[in-house]
Formats: sequence, structure tokens, C-alpha cells
Amino acid sequence: MDCKNIEQQIVDYIDGQLSVEDSQNIEQHLASCDDCKVNYEKTKALFSAFENVEKETPSENLRTAFYKLLEEEKQLHDNKIVQLPQQKKEFPWKHAFQIAASIIFMFGGYILGSHNSKQTANQEILALQVETIELREDMVLAMIENQSPSKRIQAVNFTESFAKPDIKILEALISRMQYDGNMNVRLAAAEALSEFPKSTIVKEAFIEALTAQKDPSLQIAIIQFLVKIQEKRAIAPMQQLLEQEDTPDFVKEQANSGISQII
Repeated sequence: MDCKNIEQQIVDYIDGQLSVEDSQNIEQHLASCDDCKVNYEKTKALFSAFENVEKETPSENLRTAFYKLLEEEKQLHDNKIVQLPQQKKEFPWKHAFQIAASIIFMFGGYILGSHNSKQTANQEILALQVETIELREDMVLAMIENQSPSKRIQAVNFTESFAKPDIKILEALISRMQYDGNMNVRLAAAEALSEFPKSTIVKEAFIEALTAQKDPSLQIAIIQFLVKIQEKRAIAPMQQLLEQEDTPDFVKEQANSGISQII
């Protein structure tokens, strides 16, 4: 069992949800890996801290503001789950996102009850929101490396919930689009990346992928994105596609149409 597997199962281990065999394997790994042991201790301490947080009653106005924020996060998550109903029951990270919501609720209640200043409370809530986004990004990065193509697609689709994804998220999506062994994952990654047309790294990745990728459906998806953002640097690689004998006729038609729309 390697460190990545330990990271993915550490929450279940702490929560007592693993089999005896898996728990023993994790214990053996923790005994020999200092990095994983530190991560385990931090995670366990964090959960213990949540349990020991004393609940206090916040003012009604601040409570309403916080619940509104929490409901927006919940709706955003629910919308993504609806897109893939057939995978919902198999989603291994569902409880992790529930924990993330619990983190906001517990600390939000504590902050709202501990500070009389509305301005201070709002600042603290904003900081918690940022931390929660970072937690969700870390979870997605772990999910996107899953061996199951369907779960990788779930992770890719979930990135659309990030208004301004971290560079690590974009790089992970680009890697899936360029090198994933499953074409459906590549297409899903390309679609997810197309939601960030202002990103320089995304533009560069699509231009590079246009001549590197050989699957017609992916080539067309890339051409459509580059035409949509009117990327003039895409004209040269589109011209290359027209000159290549192995390029399907319908892809050449798309490339030729794309060039005329960009010029």
C-alpha cells in the first residue's frame, strides 16, 4: 500500500469504516512512513478539535448570513451530483465533502458566537470559505488520479464548480486531456477546460493538443473551443491538419471552417 492509497483511505480509517485487513495494512504503513504518520496525526487532531468545539448561539442576523452561504455551497454540490446519478452511490468521496460542510458549520457557529463584531465575523467566514475551496481542490486532485475512468470523469466534472481553479487543478485537467488512457476522460477534461477561456495555460494547452491528439472527436472539440475564443495562433496547427493525409475529411471541414471564422 503506497502513500497515495493511504491518503485516500485515512478518513475511513479514522472513522472505523475499513475492513480489518485494510486497517492492519494502514497501521503497518504508518509505522514505517513518517510523512503519512504526520498526516494521520494532523487529520486525527483536526477531527478531535471539531468534536471539542463548544457550541455557542450567534446573533440571528449573522446566523442567517452563514446559512445562506452554506446553502449556496450545498446547492452547488447537489447540482454536480445530479449530472451523474448512476455514479452517485459509488462515489467514495461523498462523506469527505459532507465533512467539509461540517467544518464550515462547526467553525462558522463558533466564530459567529464568539465575535460581537459583524465585520470581524464576515472576515472569518470568508477565510473559512477559502480554506474549504482548498480542501475541495485537494480532494478533486486525489480523485482525478483514481484508477476508475468513471470516477476520473466525476472528478473532472466537479472542477466546473470552481470559479477560479488553482493552477494545480488546471494542470491536472490538461494532463487528463493530453494523456489519459480513456477517451471519454479526455473529452470530459477538454470540456471542463473550455470553461476557463481566459486562462493562458488553457489556451496554450489547446493549441498544443490540436496537432498532438489524433482522435477526431477530441480534435473537433479543440477546434470549436479555439474558434470560440478567436485564437489566431490556432490557424497554423489547423492548417497542418488540412495538410495531413490521415486527417478525416469531416475534421478537415471543421478545421477549414474554423480558419475562415478566425481570420
